[in-house]
Amino acid sequence: MKKLFRNKSGRAKEAKKGMVNKNQEEAVLGVPNMNTTDMTQMQQEHPAIPSQSHQMRPVPNQPVAATYNSSSRFPQEDLNAITRELVKKFVADIWNRGDVDMIPDVCHKSLRFNGSVGMDRVGHEGFARMVQTIRDALSDYHCEVHSMVVEGNKAFARMRFTGRHTGPLLGFEPTGKNVAWVGASEFTIKDGKILKVWELGDVKSLEGQLSSVS
Repeated sequence: MKKLFRNKSGRAKEAKKGMVNKNQEEAVLGVPNMNTTDMTQMQQEHPAIPSQSHQMRPVPNQPVAATYNSSSRFPQEDLNAITRELVKKFVADIWNRGDVDMIPDVCHKSLRFNGSVGMDRVGHEGFARMVQTIRDALSDYHCEVHSMVVEGNKAFARMRFTGRHTGPLLGFEPTGKNVAWVGASEFTIKDGKILKVWELGDVKSLEGQLSSVS
C-alpha cells in the first residue's frame, strides 16, 4: 500500500513538474496559459483572435538569397560596396590610367556626365572623347579621392586634380605648367553601373593658373 502510494505520489509530482515546465515554456514563448474551453470562450467574445492552431506556424527554411529576386534592391551593405567599387574603378581605371575600354563595364549605356569645364557628355562614346580630350590637354593627369561618402546607389566624393598643361584647355594654349585644383562629384548608380556624374570643380583657380605669367 505504501509502495502504491509512493508511486501515485511520484506520478503526481511528475505531472505537476510537467505542468510547471509547460507553463514556463509557454511564458517564454509568449503563449497564454489557456485551456481549450478558455480559448473558445475568448474567441466567441473577440472574433478577431485566431484559433490556437493558427497562432504559431512553421516558417519555411529558405536561404537568404531566395528572398531577393532580380527586381529587388540589394541589401544596403551590398549596395554600398557596389557603389564604392564602381567609383574607384571610374577614377583609377578610366581617368587616371585612361583605359576607355573599361567604360562599358563601369558606366551605364545612358551615362550622363555634367562637368565643370563645359564638357557635358552623354553615352559611352561621348564620355570616352571627353576623357581623351582632358588627358591630351593635361599630361600626367591624376585624380585623387580625398574622401567619399556612400549611401545606397549614391556616392559623394571630394577630389583633387593635377596635371601638366601640354595641350589646349579652356581656351588657353599649352603653358607647360603643373596645375592643380579641387572639386566634388556626385555619382548615381543604376543596374550596377554609373548612370550620372555631376562634377563641380574650382575652374576659376585652374584658369588663374593657366593665365598667370611665371
